[in-house]
Amino acid sequence: TESHGPLGDIIKLFGNFGVDGPHLAVQVVNFSILAFVLYRFAIKPALGQLEERIRQAEQLQSDRAAAEAQLAAAQKTAEAKLIAASDEAVKILADARNSAKQAIEAAKAEAQAAQTEVIAKAKAAIEADRVKMMNEVRGEVSRLVVETAAKVLEQNLDDAQRGRLNEAAVKQLAR
Repeated sequence: TESHGPLGDIIKLFGNFGVDGPHLAVQVVNFSILAFVLYRFAIKPALGQLEERIRQAEQLQSDRAAAEAQLAAAQKTAEAKLIAASDEAVKILADARNSAKQAIEAAKAEAQAAQTEVIAKAKAAIEADRVKMMNEVRGEVSRLVVETAAKVLEQNLDDAQRGRLNEAAVKQLAR
């Protein structure tokens, strides 16, 4: 049976290469079944795993970016806390210095007050000693005056007369 037309020429050409129609149809059906089985049981699961790995890689990238953002925020927070702690330490040191300065000033003032008190007490004691010594000197001078007057007058004075002369001499010396 000779075919006419372009289809016949193609079949004749395939026939020259040893390809016949029924075997070609069986081979096409076999290839289609093989392609379906491979796609269903090999390629589709492999593509699913590939898509899952791609999704996991994207999730890891997202998690990594979030972790980097959290790390940056934590570093900023740590720096802020470190700066705040440094400022607080400076403030505490300044307060301690001021407290020490005030304590030193208070101690100086207290020592100066004690010194002034000691000087005042010493001056009072010196003045009291001076007054006491002046009184003793006056008494001694008046006694000597009375004795001298008694010798000059060559008379013996009784105690009452001596007392009056002593008092008169003390009054004279006090002026």
